[in-house]
Amino acid sequence: MNCLRTLARAAAPTALLIGLAAAPAMASDTPAPNAPATVGISPVKAQVKTWHWMGNYGSVYDVANAANGFGAGSGELVTQYINGLYATFMYY
Repeated sequence: MNCLRTLARAAAPTALLIGLAAAPAMASDTPAPNAPATVGISPVKAQVKTWHWMGNYGSVYDVANAANGFGAGSGELVTQYINGLYATFMYY
C-alpha cells in the first residue's frame, strides 16, 4: 500500500506541471474572430437558488402534482414521510 502512495505522490507534481504548461498554449492575446463586443452596462445578477418549505402533503400524488405544477427539475424536490404526512422542500 505504501508503494501506491509513493507513486501517487510522485505523479501529482508531474500532473501540475503538465497543466501549467498547457495553460499558456490555450490563452491567447488576440480575441476570437467571432467574439461579441463588450458593453459598458453592469451585468444583472441572477437570483440565487435556495431551499423553500413547500408544506406537508397527504399523499405522494399531491407532492408530484406540486412539483409538476411548479416545474421542479431533477433533484429540486426533497420529501420525507413523517407521521402520515410528506414534508416537502423545493429548490428554486
